[in-house]
Amino acid sequence: MLRRLLLVALLAAFPAVAYAHLCNDVFAQARDNLAVKVDVRDGQLRIGQEGSFRVYLLNTMDREIVAIDLEVNSQHFDAQVQPAPDWRDYPMLKTTLRGGRKEYFTVRLRRKPGVPDGRYRIDLKLSNPGNRRQVFKTVDLDSAAAVCPLPPAPAITVDGRADRAEWGQSALCTDFYVYKKKGSYFENEVVEAQARFRVAMDAQNIYGLLQFQGGEQATADVGTVYVSTGTDTLPLAFHFDRVSGRISSQHSTEGIEYSLSPDKTAIECKIPRALLRPAGQERDPAGYYMNFTRTATIGGNEYVTYWRGNSRSVSDPIVYGYFTIVSPQPPVQ
Repeated sequence: MLRRLLLVALLAAFPAVAYAHLCNDVFAQARDNLAVKVDVRDGQLRIGQEGSFRVYLLNTMDREIVAIDLEVNSQHFDAQVQPAPDWRDYPMLKTTLRGGRKEYFTVRLRRKPGVPDGRYRIDLKLSNPGNRRQVFKTVDLDSAAAVCPLPPAPAITVDGRADRAEWGQSALCTDFYVYKKKGSYFENEVVEAQARFRVAMDAQNIYGLLQFQGGEQATADVGTVYVSTGTDTLPLAFHFDRVSGRISSQHSTEGIEYSLSPDKTAIECKIPRALLRPAGQERDPAGYYMNFTRTATIGGNEYVTYWRGNSRSVSDPIVYGYFTIVSPQPPVQ
């Protein structure tokens, strides 16, 4: 009975909209929980006559993908695709649930005759090599790079108030979802009571505006910001609790500023980029891989919603967005 009451309390705080896959279908589940990322830092793939990049995969589903292969489709390039030499179980992609790890394909592109310099669409199709019509996921190169370009942030005062002039050009991160078991399978389900996290950046700091809907019954309501300097680097996690107004982290929080809004529905924060700098590195990276979760504690139980990934991938930057400052374009003369 207590468990049922807790479930009712959760649904009151985070009502779910009707959005779910029939997740006994491996191909439908892969569209949500097969992570695909390319190592193109700023979203711009620059190719002379030839060029190469990697396509990383992480299977966070509740089952193995027995056989998977990559096709690269472009009208302007010829492509060669090779699986990683240490991909021991290729073409199987094991699930992280059973010890699976991040794997990759190397893609080599050669420009077709007569193709000038320019920005061209490149599509990545992940399918069953035994039946190419069985498609796990199709994503274009830009989407797989997951670049979130930011203009240099204006002066932001960390006072807990969402000033439009300060946050008008920030990146909005929303559409948080729960990852839950339904029958024998897992599925993603978007929640109605959304968290809305905004990100801005300047040369010295990363700024965050964490806005919360619902959760009135929560005894703790924590927005977590995950930050990594690379896809192979463990992220640092900073936890901001809107109920207590406190910050916590296993990493140093020295220099972080944060402020809770008067109605306790939002937190502004400023994280010094120097705090995130890898040991021995003198300069800050051009951008950061970032992810966000919300963890509400209701009746002693924790309920987590995710911006990207799920419980099996939230600490892997392969599922994160890449946030970087872009220079303003000069005016047309």
